[in-house]
Amino acid sequence: MKTIFHIHKIQFLSLILLLIMASCKKEELMYEDKAGIYIDKEKFVGVRDSTSYSFAEKANTVMLDTIYIPVKISGNMSPVDRIVPLKVDENLTTALAGTHYQILETKIKANEITGRVPILIKRTADLKAKQVRLYVKIATSAEFPLQIMNTKTNNTFNGEPVGTYVPGYLIKLSDQLLKPDTWDASGSWFKLFFGTYSATKYKFIIDITGRVVWGPRARDSAESPTAAQMYIYLAKLVSALYEYEKVNGPMIDETGNQVTFPKL
Repeated sequence: MKTIFHIHKIQFLSLILLLIMASCKKEELMYEDKAGIYIDKEKFVGVRDSTSYSFAEKANTVMLDTIYIPVKISGNMSPVDRIVPLKVDENLTTALAGTHYQILETKIKANEITGRVPILIKRTADLKAKQVRLYVKIATSAEFPLQIMNTKTNNTFNGEPVGTYVPGYLIKLSDQLLKPDTWDASGSWFKLFFGTYSATKYKFIIDITGRVVWGPRARDSAESPTAAQMYIYLAKLVSALYEYEKVNGPMIDETGNQVTFPKL
């Protein structure tokens, strides 16, 4: 009898385990069937949750530009196109739709998992006196009913993601000379060739080099300078600063510090 009872006990526990596994499997299938979409911040360089865009860094003839927001789905691919529900958070936005920006309708193509939403940004006179903010986020929709609140970085430490991204993305738009977001980013040529940022130094750089378009980290896009160009820029800046100091003494920036450039 003792042996029979032991067998029955094992069978009972096995049955419970099978039921638990079946329940978990059912929940996983339900989750996979529920599609979601999120802003893929791993695609951004430097700061991942926001960007500052200034028309002051562009030629005077540039009146329109486009910022692309990369997105990625969770769940299964679809045999049909699906509209990306990228929306504006009005509570966190001061930019005016139609005046400062326009979000262009975008679809995740059939049998694809990624896409890019173009946001058309516009150069207006008021941007010379103020900065406006555009905060975008993913809303739920009939095609993407799953709301994804946070995403993890791909980089890990001891098997765990090193950071978490908030779901929205902030675009700060102006026509004023602002510090590039990626000046202090890892591997930035801004930092390597020009040193510590100040508005006085940045204006001097633009005046001497004649360059207003640098790209992320001054190295990560087709419009960025080459390494050879950066060395030429640095030589011109050191020479121009020397000539300035012969006449005026040290150049002092808005923080009270002397403007200098690294010795490479």
